[in-house]
Formats: sequence, structure tokens, C-alpha cells
Amino acid sequence: MNHNPFQKKLFGAAALLVAGALAAGTAFAQAQPGRFARGIRAALATLDLSQDQKDKITASFEARKPELQALGTKAKADRQALEALMAAPNPDPAAVGAATLQVRANRQAVRAQMETMRTNLAAILTPAQQAKLEGYLAAKRQMRRSMWGPPPAAN
Repeated sequence: MNHNPFQKKLFGAAALLVAGALAAGTAFAQAQPGRFARGIRAALATLDLSQDQKDKITASFEARKPELQALGTKAKADRQALEALMAAPNPDPAAVGAATLQVRANRQAVRAQMETMRTNLAAILTPAQQAKLEGYLAAKRQMRRSMWGPPPAAN
């Protein structure tokens, strides 16, 4: 199955979201039913987190939640604006280029937020838990690669 570069980047961004979502803690996972929540619960369950760690992870995620939601809303609006510009009968190349750069900037901002969340998570986990989490994420990446091919190069 062939996917265009946008889809591959979307899947790459989804991988970052999974890593950041691990910081959500069990409270977030229980509030969000479905496959995604089961994945978070499964990852956290493999780490044998103490209640104190769970509380810290949940607090860390909750502190970033408004900022992430605002970023998500902005990113969605910017993607829709880009799609609207490209769907025009005679798209303005400068406007399409500027909108594309804005979408890219949003993606980079999400990556930065997820990296911050991952750093915060690493500060909460023990070295053994960090190693176990890295193994879990590596297995997920390998599974994704076997299904979709390697992720696109980072921009």
C-alpha cells in the first residue's frame, strides 16, 4: 500500500503523540475510552508505576493540556486554511507557501512539546522504567515500520 509523504509525516507525528500521551497517566487513559487509551494503559502498566509517579505524570500532562489543546486547534485551522488555498481554482503560490510553512511550524511546535513531555516523564521514571519504556517504544516503532515503512526524514 503506497502512502503519500503527508500521510507518512502524519504517522510520524502520531508516533510523537504516542510518546507524549504516555505522560498522560492512568487518569487520562481512563477518561479516554478506545484503542488509544488501551495503548497508554498498556505502556504504563508495563512500567509498574508507583501512585506518586502516576500522580506526577498526570499533573505534568494536565499542566500542558491547555497549551496542547490550543496548539492542536491552531494546527487544525492552519491545515484547513492550506487545504482551502490549494483547492482554489488558481492558487496563489506565495499564499500556499506561507501556509505550508505555518503547518510545518505547527508540526515542529508539537514535536517540541512532546519532547518536553518526554523529558518530564523521564525525570519521573527510574532508570529501569526508562529502559523498559524505550524498549516498548522501540517495539512500537518496529511494528509501525513493518506496516508502513520507515518514517520520513525529520524536517
